[in-house]
Amino acid sequence: MSREKVLLILLAAGGLLAGCGGSETPPPPASAAGDAVPAAAAPATEPEPPADGITARAMLDQAMVEAVKWQADAELAGVTTSMAEGPVHGFWFYDVQSPSKETCTRIRALANGQVANVGTGDSCVLMKPVPRDFVDSPAAFEAAVAAGFQPGESVQFGLRYQRDQALPEPRPCWVLWSDLDGDEEKGIIRGWCVDPANGTFVTRLSGYGRTEPAKGGDAG
Repeated sequence: MSREKVLLILLAAGGLLAGCGGSETPPPPASAAGDAVPAAAAPATEPEPPADGITARAMLDQAMVEAVKWQADAELAGVTTSMAEGPVHGFWFYDVQSPSKETCTRIRALANGQVANVGTGDSCVLMKPVPRDFVDSPAAFEAAVAAGFQPGESVQFGLRYQRDQALPEPRPCWVLWSDLDGDEEKGIIRGWCVDPANGTFVTRLSGYGRTEPAKGGDAG
């Protein structure tokens, strides 16, 4: 199944984090591998992005500084990236929420050092936050591959509080998946859950489930 069809399935399912963040898809920074050039060209004085991109934790602190500028009580609800060739990539999204305002936004970090609030900041369904001391994307990638995960043409990453039929109880997961994990006929994606606290593989997800809300009821 093509990457485009996988992403369409994700969009139809309501996105990676129900109610949190914006819907903007960032242009990946230019690289020697031929990635697309951002719509707004960076000034010549800006540093060149690292050739291999950045990991999920590389700019977490800067992203959370930007999040606190948005709302003082901002907490991390999820981390995502898409179409990565491996555990480092040209951009990462940090979905954050304000418990006091019951609003959400999305912080985008680019490999060239740019950090921006690109979310809507609108009201949302609050999700159970994820710890900020999660294991980095390379550790999650290695654990999933050791368990049988095949990256295929590209890798999708999603750190979130996960609910799935394959999990006895809802729990935080680093979820990884690729084209090979999609079942177009059933409309599901069977990701691979890695424990974000210690980097150990947990289980292959069923594809039937959704993220768990912080308050009563189900996330849509």
